[in-house]
Amino acid sequence: MIGQPNVVSAPCRFTVLGPPGLYRGETRLDLGAPQQQAVLMLLLVNSGSFVRMGELITGVWGDRAPATGEAVIRTYISRIRRLLSECGLESAISSRSGSYMLDPSLCALDATEFADLLETARQERARGRVAAAASRLEQALGLWTGTALAGVPGEAAGCERIRLEQLKLIATQELLRLRLERGEHAEVVAEVPLLIQLNRLEEPLYEIYLLALYRCGRRVEALEVYRTVYDLLGKELGVGPGPRLREIHDRILRADADHDDGFALAPWAERPAVRAPDESAHWRFVGRDAERAAFQDLLKRSRGERPGLLFFRGPAGIGKSTLLHRLADDATAVGRRVWHLRGSATAEAREHLVRFAEELSGVTGPILIIDSFEELEDLEPWLRDEYLRRLPGDTIIVLAGRTGPGAAWLVDPAWSGTIVIRCLDVLTAPESAALVESRGVDPGLRRSIVDFAAGNPFALSLAAEVGRSMSATGQPPRRDAVRHVVDDVLARLAGSAPTDAHRWALHVCAHARHTTEDLLRAVVPGGRAAELFDWLRAQPCVDTAAHGLDINGVLREALDHDLRWRDPAGYERMHRRIRHYVMDELLRDAREPQASVAAMRTISHLRRHGGVVRRYVSKEGEADVRLSEATPADHDELVTMARESDGEFTAASVRFWLGRRPEAFALLRCRESNRLRAFMSWLTLRTPERDELEADPVVGDVWHDVSRRGALPPGAHVAIARHLVCPAFEAKPSPVTDVFQARMMRGWLHEPGLAASYLVVANGQWWRPLMAYLGQYEVERVRADHPYTIFGHDWLADPPEEWRDHHLEEELWSERHPSLFHRQDVSPA
Repeated sequence: MIGQPNVVSAPCRFTVLGPPGLYRGETRLDLGAPQQQAVLMLLLVNSGSFVRMGELITGVWGDRAPATGEAVIRTYISRIRRLLSECGLESAISSRSGSYMLDPSLCALDATEFADLLETARQERARGRVAAAASRLEQALGLWTGTALAGVPGEAAGCERIRLEQLKLIATQELLRLRLERGEHAEVVAEVPLLIQLNRLEEPLYEIYLLALYRCGRRVEALEVYRTVYDLLGKELGVGPGPRLREIHDRILRADADHDDGFALAPWAERPAVRAPDESAHWRFVGRDAERAAFQDLLKRSRGERPGLLFFRGPAGIGKSTLLHRLADDATAVGRRVWHLRGSATAEAREHLVRFAEELSGVTGPILIIDSFEELEDLEPWLRDEYLRRLPGDTIIVLAGRTGPGAAWLVDPAWSGTIVIRCLDVLTAPESAALVESRGVDPGLRRSIVDFAAGNPFALSLAAEVGRSMSATGQPPRRDAVRHVVDDVLARLAGSAPTDAHRWALHVCAHARHTTEDLLRAVVPGGRAAELFDWLRAQPCVDTAAHGLDINGVLREALDHDLRWRDPAGYERMHRRIRHYVMDELLRDAREPQASVAAMRTISHLRRHGGVVRRYVSKEGEADVRLSEATPADHDELVTMARESDGEFTAASVRFWLGRRPEAFALLRCRESNRLRAFMSWLTLRTPERDELEADPVVGDVWHDVSRRGALPPGAHVAIARHLVCPAFEAKPSPVTDVFQARMMRGWLHEPGLAASYLVVANGQWWRPLMAYLGQYEVERVRADHPYTIFGHDWLADPPEEWRDHHLEEELWSERHPSLFHRQDVSPA
């Protein structure tokens, strides 16, 4: 395995405690392709022993080895030998009967240095030299530059990576113990939460954390951590805390944990553990005023014939458990007795509930709180039809789950008028800022955390703790910290997917603005679009919107960030498929206003990182309009709207073209009242008549620009978005302007024979940034007696298939915002 003894004075040095590298002096050599690195890693792991060809093939490809695998391995071996020969190590790799061996005495290795320093630290500690031992461990951990063997593929590399990372965790825990011995309690408290986030089942970290909290004078917090870990251990593993953690807890209760007194923390984990809770301490509770008020109303009511029932629903991480703890405190503060049941095994839960009913004798206004109600699905009929109905009339029942009460509750006359359902939403921006501030986060990091979390309490709490650790210790680096937060957000909010196809469907739903079966059919191969759509629709983290399924907030950005980092090629492939579907199918077929709005919002979402398009497309609201053609009965109404909106010059133009090209006009009327909301015209011209150019000077300017660029090819034409009359929405995005933009973009991309297009607007200054982003040039006006700005595009010089990809690289790889843990200046102006 990597880390066996070798001669450290060798002419070259391998590094595996991070991205793999090979150094000759200060010069870093290129190790080649990832699979070549995997071959080299296998030789390093087994240095001093021969590795058979079959082992190399399996280690690189597993059971998916290509038919040419043996030849490819030989090629890699040849390249590695050539690379080592540059360091004067021509004989470093020897071969025998199709097997290969790397001589460990010829190369230095950082993993060996790490193991040596770790052993030296333990010897120093055994001699009582705590400072020297800590120094050696710091040197050892300083050798790490990232995840071990980062980027090296294959099962063998994965196994070695896990082994090395476990050794790093051992060293980290030993260093934390030494720092506790040196009295660095506050520093350890700041660092351990991040390690817990990274190592969810590492109980020794909680042992260290409890002692550090206690010795910082935070005894209540230490006991709260133990209580929650105790509950979670029972729920997730069906076991209680280990003996070491129990002993620490007992000593904290006795206020007798200031010194070890022969009591030492356990060595590296011999048993599994769980991560610390994400929930805030009660005294840091923020928000949920409406939910607490609803609970207070139940507390104040007089005894009724039936218990009152309050049901909180919301996805994972929205703060249900934290709210229930707060409500329990509120009830206790007014003298009510509270029974709090957290989701557990069905038989155990039923036993607890029966015992609760037996304990009610003589209790006034008891409170029953049941968390994670979805885990009691098997008990739900019994609870609804029998158990809860028999509770005293002054009982208050509070339930919380990822999904709301089923239809059987709502249609049951016995529960009619007694159920109050509250859907928990994200926290507001001021509430989010207050939560982050209450966690003691550096003011320079607060804004980035609030922006990233988008109001999600779990993400806010998690990022706040990591940010606080970064400020206190300078560790981890920002990139690693972001990675840790994103991983935990995904694990908590998204959960697991049954298959790769389901996971891809989740990524598609996050990347696209609206997800439909058609989109899944176009993007996710395998012909399971209906199944994937139904699965997505059932996920608590997925919203059902008017135009399809949607994932909002921090989970959307976390899923996108994760895929872009983990599988860049797959991310690009998915993005291209989505934008191809939207621009080539959805936009092309969008005739109804609702479909046009959905198409434009998706295009805006795909281009959101450019910072321009999203300023011109609405984010919410429905297109409550219908589209119709202009009839003679509409003419006067259109002319009147044009006059009132843009003046007599525009009214005259509208009147003229209604007489000449009425089919060019599209009207948007209110669905309910039939009131005219807006209209536009799309003129197609091949050779305009002289009277048309004279009647409309704007078209005259357009045609002057066309003529200046040369004659149109046979069968080609020019399109002009001549009128965009939208009085109420001229200066801001709305579903109505979305419809206009969808019509123009559909013409640009899909109108056969289009040689050039032009857009005529009254508010040129407002449109100018978007037109520049879309590659539309500003036409020089020949006649200065009209108030319009004209933008044009030559589709022969810049055809649609090239134009639509102008910003593809920016869409894919530009810096994402919000930028988590990006420090901002908060100094007063």
